Amino acid sequence: MFSIFFSVLCSWFAFFLPCYATYKTLAQRPTIEADVQKWCMYWSVVGAFVGFEHIAGWLVSWLPFYWEIKTVFLLFLSLPQIQGSTFIYNSYMQPFFTRNEKEIDAGIVSIQSNILSFVQSRLYALWELLWSVLNKTPVSQGNADNAQQTQPTPSISLDTAIGLFKTYGPSLLNSLKPVAAPAGTVPTPASLTPTASSSSVSTMSAQSGTPLSETPPPFPEPTSIICIHHVQAMCLKLYA
Repeated sequence: MFSIFFSVLCSWFAFFLPCYATYKTLAQRPTIEADVQKWCMYWSVVGAFVGFEHIAGWLVSWLPFYWEIKTVFLLFLSLPQIQGSTFIYNSYMQPFFTRNEKEIDAGIVSIQSNILSFVQSRLYALWELLWSVLNKTPVSQGNADNAQQTQPTPSISLDTAIGLFKTYGPSLLNSLKPVAAPAGTVPTPASLTPTASSSSVSTMSAQSGTPLSETPPPFPEPTSIICIHHVQAMCLKLYA
């Protein structure tokens, strides 16, 4: 409940009233340089405080009486009777920025370039991934080369290859030679070996007691002429 009250109080005195006062100052013609300078100092100090609060707010927000201290500080900055923002700017901010202006400018340029290059590289990698998914192709040759470089590749020297051949070469060549037949055996040609069909026929003839005829049975005569005559007779009957 108290945090809401102090938040409304800070918003009214530290933001809304100074915002309207800045508008009134800029709306005057001609503008008063002292008033413009005063409000520029105020917004510089308030901007630095708000930025610090956004970064370290999670660390200091748990402190007791945080909202009370914040409200008093913002009133110290914004009330025209006190003009605390002018005091802080002239005493602390301006000397600090004057001493470190070159370093701050170089750091801003470096941060912007690094962020831009990082965003461009991430967008390019995302575009390559989408393109590879659409075309069903590898992401890029560079990524493939990097992946191949990470994998260990086996290497063998010439001396190692010669040693392996001397060790296993003779046994490999001996295994490829045909096996020699033992002495005293005569190879039987395949045409003289009895087959299973001839042995079975000879066995059947021996059991039945009938000699086998050496001449083959006569080949049946073709009956194509008889079939043609039958077809002609049937056609005549159909068209009669």
